[in-house]
Amino acid sequence: MKRPSISEVCEWVLKSWCDIKTKVIVKSFKKCGISNAMDGTEDNLLYKTDSSDDSELGDESNSAKKSWEDQGVRRVTEAPAVTVTHASVNHKTAMLEVKWTDGETDVFPYVWLRDNCQCPSCFHAASNSRIHLMGEFDLNTQPHTAQVLEEGEQVEVVWSDGHSGTYSAAWLHPRAFNATRRLAQAPKFRLGRRYWGAELLKNLPRASFQELLTDDKALLTWLQQLEVLGFVLVSGAPAEPGHVRSLAERVGFIKKTHYGNVAYLDSPLQLHADLPYYEYKPGVQFIHCIVQYEGKGGESQITDAVHVAQELKRLHPEKFRILTQTPVDWFDVGTDEYGAFYKVLQIPMICTDVSGEIYRINMSQPQRDSFFSIPANEVAGWYDAMITYHHLLSSPNYCLQFKMVPGMILTFDNMRIVHGRTSYMSGSGERHVEGCYIDWDEVKSRRRVLEVQNSP
Repeated sequence: MKRPSISEVCEWVLKSWCDIKTKVIVKSFKKCGISNAMDGTEDNLLYKTDSSDDSELGDESNSAKKSWEDQGVRRVTEAPAVTVTHASVNHKTAMLEVKWTDGETDVFPYVWLRDNCQCPSCFHAASNSRIHLMGEFDLNTQPHTAQVLEEGEQVEVVWSDGHSGTYSAAWLHPRAFNATRRLAQAPKFRLGRRYWGAELLKNLPRASFQELLTDDKALLTWLQQLEVLGFVLVSGAPAEPGHVRSLAERVGFIKKTHYGNVAYLDSPLQLHADLPYYEYKPGVQFIHCIVQYEGKGGESQITDAVHVAQELKRLHPEKFRILTQTPVDWFDVGTDEYGAFYKVLQIPMICTDVSGEIYRINMSQPQRDSFFSIPANEVAGWYDAMITYHHLLSSPNYCLQFKMVPGMILTFDNMRIVHGRTSYMSGSGERHVEGCYIDWDEVKSRRRVLEVQNSP
């Protein structure tokens, strides 16, 4: 299949996104972008329960083929094209009324139509950009006439100031303001999440490293699973440095960060999300197991912290309120090969948007500052809420525990998932992992482009 050009991709997005009906049940650990961790590394995750035999989790390629059904993802399909049967102006409502061949009627506000005129004077097609001047925009402009052209394929609007423009049915229909069309937009921005607890250990989401490097459809499935479930175990990578970069760069460019923590000690690594002191925290994390500690201990732990936060809200609503409304000081100060750094951020442990949806989890015991910018009489209540949340995150009802084997790469959502590691209990040994980060903006962009390229 021929890859579409950038302009073709943009045109498809402009004309077809709202016609998509999709149902979804839905380090760099150093500034350089890639790092190695030896002898007792940090937040390195993934794999099974007891055995070190990768085959116990099943064949990764078979799992990838089942992923659409098993993980609740449905393929993108386009709605059938419709054309216009009638268009009329209604000055009382300041709306253009459009009737379609499917029998439905939609209304389009005058002000929106004028703002989105597609003529060359108002819109630069090559860059998909609106170019008319805001300072000259008339909020009270009205159409003088509206007529259907080319057997319903176009609607021409002539405005009261003499300006005219045409709108194709294929462009107008997906941009209708009805609830169905607005809802159809949602997957473009973010796929719906599927939450999980410890039951997911029986059927971990998986992908094949080699397939991800060579098969765009497999790559798309993996990226969709990352959005829906929050993590995917990639297996079959060579147990050598450098290969995590190969996988990351199939998606986008690696985010450079400063990173300094206690991950290299042999004590337990508590459940945490990386880099809470970054205002623009990297969204997707990759951890590649190159050498695994062979003794007892070193099991990885992973929890869907957004799901657990929802459980906290259900069980302890006041504690949930405290953790969403109390600003916490996070910090990391130190030096690396690029010089000194001083990172601080003040943000709640559980972040919600204006609709109340959780969009970010901040948790890291080492990186929580001793400065705490709240009244003294609120401190004890915050600690009580935080400890309650921690106990839920660590509960076997929600926390997966498994041990990685060499060649595995854990990929996960650093805004949603907390991860950790049990202590090394059999004396000295070696554990070597390599990791990096990519911003969610790049991951979602790649997912959308692949959806365009792989659409029927």
